[in-house]
Amino acid sequence: MTKNSALIVMDMQNGIVNGIEDNAGVIRANQQAIADARTRHIPVIFVRVAFTGDYLEVSENNKMFSQYKASGQPMSKEATSTQIINDLHVEDTDPVVVKHRLSAFTGSNLEVLLRGMNINHIVLTGVSTSGVVLSTAVEAADKDFQITILADAVTDNDQYKHQFLVDNILTRYATIDHTTEWLNK
Repeated sequence: MTKNSALIVMDMQNGIVNGIEDNAGVIRANQQAIADARTRHIPVIFVRVAFTGDYLEVSENNKMFSQYKASGQPMSKEATSTQIINDLHVEDTDPVVVKHRLSAFTGSNLEVLLRGMNINHIVLTGVSTSGVVLSTAVEAADKDFQITILADAVTDNDQYKHQFLVDNILTRYATIDHTTEWLNK
């Protein structure tokens, strides 16, 4: 499991995680996945969404992010809302990728980073299941990565949507596992 694998922790940032009801479970699961990856020398890559202060990267055609732009919500790279939550303890050597769309690949250097590190298997965690997790899994499948999603380390504000995606959609692209099991395979 460890050879050529990386743990990708996505959008676990203040402005997103703090908006998730009952976020303690997903935070704990991410902490466990990160600790297990570090113990086994699996690279941990953090991904966050952020924009320039003027949202220059956001088209009015983008239904999701144009709402943030219109509201003036602070999503600059320096804003507290775009920083990884302190509970996850990002280390100085951990790559932190900044993206500008739902997928962790779109508008970022993630693919180049993974190819440079000779990674062909990615383990996905983060919020939300219907956003970054789904979008990244589909794009990663198109890029021929092997994918594992840790079901207890992803969540969504809409639990019905989360469970439906995990049980019925994401299985088309990824192996679904849990933090207590994924490294034992």
